[in-house]
Amino acid sequence: MKAEFEKYLTMVERYLKPLPTSERVDIVKEIKGSILEMEQEDLSEEEILQRLGEPKDLAKAYLGDLLIKESDFSFTRVLTICAFYSVAGFSGMFVIPILGIVAPVFIVTGVLSVLCMAVKLTDHIFHLGLPYMENIGVFSINGVSVMNPFGEFLAALVIGAVLCFLGQGAWKLLKFYCIKVGKTKKDLSI
Repeated sequence: MKAEFEKYLTMVERYLKPLPTSERVDIVKEIKGSILEMEQEDLSEEEILQRLGEPKDLAKAYLGDLLIKESDFSFTRVLTICAFYSVAGFSGMFVIPILGIVAPVFIVTGVLSVLCMAVKLTDHIFHLGLPYMENIGVFSINGVSVMNPFGEFLAALVIGAVLCFLGQGAWKLLKFYCIKVGKTKKDLSI
């Protein structure tokens, strides 16, 4: 059998994962037999693949046929779906809003802390006398800076980098969570 057909059958089998192995093997054998019959009819490889359709669609057709044939109701499947939506819904009420707020706030705060200290350092170097510069500081006690502006600027760089890193991490975690929940939902539905 041609490599393209083997690849097609492998894809169909992958989409049939919800089924037991014995049923998957039987379905793949049936499709393989159909391919061999079409080859004997002198159909080209492209024509055969076109008649079979997309591997995912063919697998869904088989899965749908098997579900229709099953007359018993599966409490396990219903409980699994209920458990998924309960956990995803409950965790989604907290995870998505928290990470959705924390990520941009950390990034913006990291950038603003460096900008504020850069303005204070510029004010100090050029003696501009900008108002409220004495109230801005990384480490201050009762509104009075404990460090000189150069030290505060370096500290703000470090703190800003850490906050931006944490913000990006929170954003990646949010994306990972959404992708995982979507993939799990997709795996539960046929």
